[in-house]
Amino acid sequence: MKVYFQCGRANQILILPGNIYNIMFEIILIAFLLIFILWVLFSHNKTTERRARAINMSFFSIKSVNGFTEESDLLNIFRNMHLEGWNRFLYGDPYISLEKVITGGKIEYYVAIPKKYEEILNKDIHVSKVEKDILPINKHYAVACLHQREPYLKFGELKLHEDEGVALQILARHIHPERSREGSQRASASHGVHDGKSHFESNVRVLAWADSKDRARKILNFKKIKNRSNRRLVFDFFSRIFENSERVKISFQHLKNFLINKFVY
Repeated sequence: MKVYFQCGRANQILILPGNIYNIMFEIILIAFLLIFILWVLFSHNKTTERRARAINMSFFSIKSVNGFTEESDLLNIFRNMHLEGWNRFLYGDPYISLEKVITGGKIEYYVAIPKKYEEILNKDIHVSKVEKDILPINKHYAVACLHQREPYLKFGELKLHEDEGVALQILARHIHPERSREGSQRASASHGVHDGKSHFESNVRVLAWADSKDRARKILNFKKIKNRSNRRLVFDFFSRIFENSERVKISFQHLKNFLINKFVY
């Protein structure tokens, strides 16, 4: 309710105290709605961009895994991919995918890198670009994600058939020095953190494939599989999507040792 009164020659408006609270409430409500809308738009854009970046990757076969995973050379790749300012805030630092594929009695290593940075690896003598699919399609899959709550995976006793296999995927994003102290208390509980010079935020996943879902499940020694969760993990594996909720902090030495020596079937 507004009450008008005349004072001299100017008309002035007197707003009663009750109306002030109503107006303040409306302003606050509108502000919260705008913030919520902006957050939804930002989150959707960030998720869409993250998935687009993940899917748009180039693949290279690693001819010498020990040569390629020299610490100084690997860190140089991340330095050349480093983002600054607004782009880094919006999308986070780029990452690579280190992969170990075991099938048909053979072990092969691969690295996936965002296409916009593939020139970095084109000059690397330890890798060669591949155009073929590095993982089999039209199979039944099971995926395990290793993180703080589930840091270990014990394989079953099955011997892999010729058309079956397993693959390790380590999505690695270098933690820059200015971020090392950030969240260190949270990350210190992660398995695999050591006193190395370089540390990475990583998603660690294991994929098994076979001609039946039950057989793939048994390869990973799963008693059962939640179909919806497994489908999401399979999608994330093939798309190389980095999930912050599943990240662990690992040192360079642990990453290299796990990739080359610890992951065996």
